[in-house]
Amino acid sequence: MSRDGFLTVGVEEEYQIIDASGELHSHIDTLLAAAAPHLGDKVKREMMQSVVEVGTTICENVDEARQQLAEMRQTLTDLLRPAGLRIACAGTHPFSRWNEQQITDNERYKMLEEELQDVVRTLVIFGLHVHVAIPDPERRIETLNEARYFLPHLLALSTSSPFWMGRNTGLKSYRSVIWSNFPRTGIPPDLSSFDEYQNYVELLVKTGSIDNGKKIWWDLRAHPAFPTLEFRVCDMPTRLEETICLAALMQAICAKLLKLRERNLGFRKYMPALIAENKWRAIRYGIDGKLIDFGKQAEVPMRDLAIELVEFVDDVVDDLGSRQAVQYVDTILAEGTSADRQLRVFKESGDTRAVVELLAAETMGVAVRD
Repeated sequence: MSRDGFLTVGVEEEYQIIDASGELHSHIDTLLAAAAPHLGDKVKREMMQSVVEVGTTICENVDEARQQLAEMRQTLTDLLRPAGLRIACAGTHPFSRWNEQQITDNERYKMLEEELQDVVRTLVIFGLHVHVAIPDPERRIETLNEARYFLPHLLALSTSSPFWMGRNTGLKSYRSVIWSNFPRTGIPPDLSSFDEYQNYVELLVKTGSIDNGKKIWWDLRAHPAFPTLEFRVCDMPTRLEETICLAALMQAICAKLLKLRERNLGFRKYMPALIAENKWRAIRYGIDGKLIDFGKQAEVPMRDLAIELVEFVDDVVDDLGSRQAVQYVDTILAEGTSADRQLRVFKESGDTRAVVELLAAETMGVAVRD
């Protein structure tokens, strides 16, 4: 199903660089210099010097992405170990403070800081971005319009940021709150055509609002440079299998929506404001909340909707080779998301440092007993 680049996937993960005490540690320049011979341009800087971003090549399937990401987590771990440093994965750091972080010395980031001020400086957050290739521009926009509906479901399954600067925020995805301060974020609008999307980007560039389409940071966007849909809604999952499950779901959602369209059975579109209601519920409660089923006009437990989503894509996952990856949803529902597991450790220990130790262990696939 992914011949000629169609429905291929690319996955980007953002890792925290932490020291022995669990604090975020500015180390990206040293790490990149050491990583370049091993990982080339698969590893990149991010806004903060305590963040490292990795990206896979174009992958035929999620198994290929899993292999690359596992290798990158291991390689970075090996390179950081001599300096007494580690990586950890979550949407926010449980206790490090944003005002103590150093912004990467890069012209683009300095320009963003000048433009956005404290909105940029507080951006000590970590996300998962997944690209799904849909070469036809009109099909890409049609799929974007329909796939928006599932953004809250995907966010709920990925929640990993209940803490902010040492506080239990009471939310499962505080990262989403911090990110919402940025302009041009959130649920994308209904777009009538690829032409309308291009006109929108061109108008913002012409009026000095942005310098390129990469500064449109919606939760799902038609990428300005690649023939892909980019899902940007998720927190950074802690376990690699969570990342692969979410990437598989995103790829399968696109495959299913395209399959329906081929049969003239388009999926119903909903107002961005309605989808945003569900997104708020996902931010607040994760998989323990209820989302609105707009067709039924009723609340439904997110856990039931997660099972429904797996059933919805059931007839495409074998073609994509992702049945096992998608079925990991069952494990997420049984063991909780990263946010749930972090909160359990915090409840038992009362210590956010114990939470960081959980994150560091799970990031590298070490089994952690509750």
